[in-house]
Amino acid sequence: MGNEFENNNMPGMMRADMREKNGQLLIEIELPGYSRENINAKLENGRLTIIASRKEELESSDRETHYLMRERMVGEISRTFLVGDGVHEKDVSAQLKDGILSIIIVRSEKAVEGQSIKLIDIQNVIAL
Repeated sequence: MGNEFENNNMPGMMRADMREKNGQLLIEIELPGYSRENINAKLENGRLTIIASRKEELESSDRETHYLMRERMVGEISRTFLVGDGVHEKDVSAQLKDGILSIIIVRSEKAVEGQSIKLIDIQNVIAL
């Protein structure tokens, strides 16, 4: 009898861990092979959305090469996390290191009125 979670590896899905400690929410997302320039994070109406894209790398000079197997995803993936209405863009920091996007959110009890879309700046190095 197999593990019921064994085949839960959906191609293109961002694997993530989320934890809370001392009023801070930490989300760690696996994004191996993605560069900072190809990852966007936005905060809107209490939801944090991460969008990562990867373009196909083709070598036009090598016409003799044909793929025998292709498992690495090309295109765009996204995932949305419910983080609460009281989160401001200044409360969110995001850093990418070794293929792990770490997002730290300082949670507030206040609701935000008239909140619009906010883009989050992703840094290269994390120091937790």
